[in-house]
Amino acid sequence: MQFMHSAIYRDLEENLVSNEIQITIAFADRIKRIHYSYQRRTDDYRFYVKDYSEYNTVLQLGLIAIGHSWLSITKFYPGNRLTYCTKCWCLGHLRNKCNSENKCRICLENVRVDTLHVCKNEPKCAQCDGNHHSLDNQCQVIKEYKDQLKEDVEDAIQKGLLQRLSLQEKSPMFEFRDQDFPPLTTSDNHSNKRWNIALPHTTVESNFLRSSDTEKAFESINDNLAKLIDSNKRLENKVDLLSTSTKTVTLDTQLHQAVLADIINIMKDF
Repeated sequence: MQFMHSAIYRDLEENLVSNEIQITIAFADRIKRIHYSYQRRTDDYRFYVKDYSEYNTVLQLGLIAIGHSWLSITKFYPGNRLTYCTKCWCLGHLRNKCNSENKCRICLENVRVDTLHVCKNEPKCAQCDGNHHSLDNQCQVIKEYKDQLKEDVEDAIQKGLLQRLSLQEKSPMFEFRDQDFPPLTTSDNHSNKRWNIALPHTTVESNFLRSSDTEKAFESINDNLAKLIDSNKRLENKVDLLSTSTKTVTLDTQLHQAVLADIINIMKDF
C-alpha cells in the first residue's frame, strides 16, 4: 500500500522528512524521494504503509505534519510502463520481436559480439534522431506516446477491459473454539478381537493406562492453548490502545507546534 505526499521544501533533509513520517505513521517503510528529470521547487516522497487499518486512517486524514507545515498526502499511482525494445531501443515492440541488429543504448551504433564496441558517448534518439537518449522524457515522441498510452488505459478501465488492483483487507485473527479441537475418544480394547484370541490382562490394562494418559495430555495441551490465546488477545488489546493513544498525542503535539509557529510569526510582525 503506497502513499505519496508533496510540496515539501527542498531545503529539508531526507533524514528529517523520513523521521517526521515515521513518527506520525508507525508502519511507514521504504521512504524515498521521487527524482524528476526537471527542476522543481518542492519534493515528493513515496513510501509504503504495512498496516491496513493505519493505511485507511492516514488516507481519511489526508494531511501530515512535516517541518511545522501541514502537507497533503494521497495514494501513489505508478505510471504506465512503456513498451520498448532493448535491442534497437524503439517503441512499440519487445526484443524477441525485433529483426534489427543490436545497437548501443547511447550512440545507436551496431554492436557485435566478435567486435569490441567503443561508444562515442554522444546520445542519439532512436525515435526522432535527436541528441538525447532514446527514452528521454524530453523527447516529443516519448511525450506523445505516454499521453496516448494514458488515454488508452483510462478508456480501457472505463470500458471494463482493465481493472485497477484493489487492496485486500486483513484476514481475521484466529479464534479458538472448543468444537474445533474435540477431545480424543478412548478406544475400546475389549471389542473387535481378531482371530478370537483373548488379549492378556496385563496388555489390556497397559493399553488402558496409555490411552488415559494420552487423553489427559491432550486435555492439558488444549487448556494451555486456550490460556495462551486468551493472553495474546489481552496483550494485543493493550498494544492497540497504546498505539491509538500515542498517535493521538503525536497529532496533538504537531498541531500545537504548528499553532505556536504561526503565533511566533504573528508576534514577529508586531
